Amino acid sequence: MWSNTLLPLGLFLHAIIAIPLAEGKGKRNALHDYRKTADTTLMRVDKRLKVRTKLLNTTEQCAKRCNRNKGLSFSCKAFAFDKTAKRCHWLSFTSLENGVKRKQDSTFDFYEKKDYVRNCIIGKGASYKGTISFTKSGVQCQAWNSTIPHEHSFLPSSYRGKDLRENYCRNPRGEEGGPWCFTSNPKIRHEVCNIPLCSEVECMTCNGESYRGPMDHTETGKECQRWDLQKPHRHPFRPEKYPDKGFDDNYCRNPDGKLRPWCYTLDPNTPWEFCTIKMCGCGEQHFSSRND
Repeated sequence: MWSNTLLPLGLFLHAIIAIPLAEGKGKRNALHDYRKTADTTLMRVDKRLKVRTKLLNTTEQCAKRCNRNKGLSFSCKAFAFDKTAKRCHWLSFTSLENGVKRKQDSTFDFYEKKDYVRNCIIGKGASYKGTISFTKSGVQCQAWNSTIPHEHSFLPSSYRGKDLRENYCRNPRGEEGGPWCFTSNPKIRHEVCNIPLCSEVECMTCNGESYRGPMDHTETGKECQRWDLQKPHRHPFRPEKYPDKGFDDNYCRNPDGKLRPWCYTLDPNTPWEFCTIKMCGCGEQHFSSRND
């Protein structure tokens, strides 16, 4: 189905026919690890939650420092960037935790690590750090630092960096089946958790022009490029120019009527690829005949 909002001819040709120009291979931008919420910050009600601040010029610098936890006495999960003062506010918590509240403030942009706030997984879910703590059959998970009712060697001290907190589902060895846990049922040693794939958590209708789901990898497994960045591929689809196209972070979208949602990739040699997303029907509508 043709979109009701047609792009200017120049942009259409640029996006559909021309191959985006690579700006050198460079390094992966740390912002790809984050979900952005514009004009927002996070306030801590519980003062025990930790915050650190420092003057830095860009959000990328803030993201790099958060990823490395450099100079921080805690595991950084999010940051708020003061656009006026050019100051990073690194946080040991996300918006999903107790003791915090969101605050609308045009001075700030708020960034949370996707691994901590996703309700879905990519691939085997080895990087999942969410808070689901029940197995697919509904059994509560056993805490990782406990050996009751099941003895095991997956202790937080032995798997540093794998975020074996509380009794949350994890996949510390990246095994098939996705995140799992030891269970609180003495008769069931371990079981996988019911965490959906990001490609299936929200389905697409027809060719997916209205898709606004969280899939951010292509059909061959390549990570998508953020729409608000111009590296490694230059492109015309700037979020500020097309606010109705859903150009959030680096999620798969279909702003130009292709066969299905797609994205630019982080591979300098692969400008763009289609994404694989669960289909939920099309009614009497039909796919667009445009494809490249």
